[in-house]
Amino acid sequence: MRTMALSRPLGARPRHWPWRHLAALAVGLALVGALVTTHPGRTAVRTLFFLPEIFPGSPVRPLALITPAPHCEELTLTYANLTAPADLCYPPGPGPYGGLVLTLGAHPLPRDDPFLVRLTDGLARMNLAVLRTDSPDLSNGRIAPREIDGLVAAFQALQTRPEVDRGRVGFGGFSVGGALATVAAADPRIRDEVRLVNSFGAYYDAIAVLRAITERQLGSGPTAVAWEPHPWSVHVFAEQIIAALPEGDERDYLAALLARDDTATPPAGELSPLGTMVRDLLDGERVDGDALLAALPPETRAAFARLSPATSVRDLHAEMFVMHDVGDRLVPYTESRKLVATLPPGVLRRYGEFHMFEHVYPRDPSALVGLLPEVYQLYGHLYAVFFELAD
Repeated sequence: MRTMALSRPLGARPRHWPWRHLAALAVGLALVGALVTTHPGRTAVRTLFFLPEIFPGSPVRPLALITPAPHCEELTLTYANLTAPADLCYPPGPGPYGGLVLTLGAHPLPRDDPFLVRLTDGLARMNLAVLRTDSPDLSNGRIAPREIDGLVAAFQALQTRPEVDRGRVGFGGFSVGGALATVAAADPRIRDEVRLVNSFGAYYDAIAVLRAITERQLGSGPTAVAWEPHPWSVHVFAEQIIAALPEGDERDYLAALLARDDTATPPAGELSPLGTMVRDLLDGERVDGDALLAALPPETRAAFARLSPATSVRDLHAEMFVMHDVGDRLVPYTESRKLVATLPPGVLRRYGEFHMFEHVYPRDPSALVGLLPEVYQLYGHLYAVFFELAD
């Protein structure tokens, strides 16, 4: 029986790689080694592999192939006479790791939402300890001043963990959470210790956003630009005003309208001027912004100011990374521009405007083919954040 063997043709000389090929291979191996052994190189590769983690429709998770699964546990935060759960995820091993307090907006995604779980997992695989807060107030749609106490408590709880490097802890805030994280970072209790804040799709001045919602425009006078707020933005701000009204038939009626209760019946008497404007706002009508703001209870205006970066921006010491989608209908992108324009000197590290998100939620990857320069911009932004926090 004949057998066939692989061999070079009779009389052929053995092939030798030219020296230039060997040199190229050596350079390539050196580059790979540099990527593996240096902080900038590791950060560059991991950031690239992290990008699919933030797109829900992405079918691949390369970061999961090169990193071990993180450990996750539940913590309890205590602040302002409240207790609140929080989810902590961190890489295996003693660390120390950089830390990130993750905070969302009003009526946030549930703690077990697949996108939120995947995002947290991806951040932990970037060698970060991630503490995701679950505020009772925000879960019920209430944006309260004690939220700042909650974020300070979360930051301090993460700082004291044995696996965390207390000098590399920052905030990552989405939507309302971005504004609250910025205010918390300026709080005297922690402002000298917050490494950075990444604010995404946040407001700068809550009063200015309320005015934009009521008047359906950005700015005033001849430079005003038409802006159509998202119904959910109207809902959240109306929710804050209704909660501040005195208990009674009027508040119950407006709360029923907010909940789209078809059986809601108006109170026997006339609505107050503020109640009338809130009703009109919920009906999709334009409302006089000055009149509505003047009718707000003083404590409500004070709360809006307390929860706005506009009132505390001068006290910021942390490095600021700011992102906003230009087409955002929930929070105008001009709010982030105002924040960037008023930051103390030397605080701003990076500002990016995008067209690839629905507020703070990424579009399907298939819709990003024409936005590759923005994907590269997003990569650069994330790299800069991870370079500061991740090991």
